Amino acid sequence: MKINQLLSDWPYGAVATQAWLHEHGVGPNLVQKYQHSGWLERIGHGTWKRSGDKIDWQGGVFALQQDEPLWIWPGGATALSLAGYSHYLSFGKETVELFATAGTSLPGWFRKYAWEVSVNFHSTGLFASMADPALQAFQVPYSQFHLQISTPERAVLELIHRSADESLFSGVVDLFSGLGTLSPRRLQRLLEACTSIRVKRVFLLLARNAGHAWYSRIDVSKVDIGKGKRQITPGGRLDKEFLITVPGKFANVS
Repeated sequence: MKINQLLSDWPYGAVATQAWLHEHGVGPNLVQKYQHSGWLERIGHGTWKRSGDKIDWQGGVFALQQDEPLWIWPGGATALSLAGYSHYLSFGKETVELFATAGTSLPGWFRKYAWEVSVNFHSTGLFASMADPALQAFQVPYSQFHLQISTPERAVLELIHRSADESLFSGVVDLFSGLGTLSPRRLQRLLEACTSIRVKRVFLLLARNAGHAWYSRIDVSKVDIGKGKRQITPGGRLDKEFLITVPGKFANVS
């Protein structure tokens, strides 16, 4: 019976799209039949869950990544939290940060579903095209599926991108103390591909002040940090190396 094979292939807690079901040999007529028989429950346009399954936003992202792999992924504070850095983050715990390549839209079924968290969606061209998108697999706890999420190197740059200036030297700076194992090679590629002068300057300044070993292996001369002075903290001091105005204790004024 096809339904038995389908339920065997369908990870617990995952949302299935019409495309995913089609790949598993279940066309629209069978989907309708299984729905009427009580095997499936429709959750939105072109999406279903197994009857009785409890789904959350991670199950929804699984569906997004099946149809358009790696175009939408958890990033920023969410990716850092999933990777185990949540004890350094004092904000955003009830909010899921989803990122996407520029021009990508979040499907209506995902936007309209009543997830138990708030969802912030960012379609951004923060990075130019890279051969390595700096994503990694995250095994969803107690489930049989994984998601692609930002690596810590990418996530911290996304976090700076989405953080207001006033929180950079309170919440974000605390995170840097726990980032001692970042990959300098991956950071180099990301920084060279990053399109935001603000993100690059703030990251490099915070990284310099954190004093981790990987910072000395970044070739700052290959990173375009633009020209001219920029104000991050009103009334702060100008950092002579990266030309941004920041709280005095963070500024290199020599």
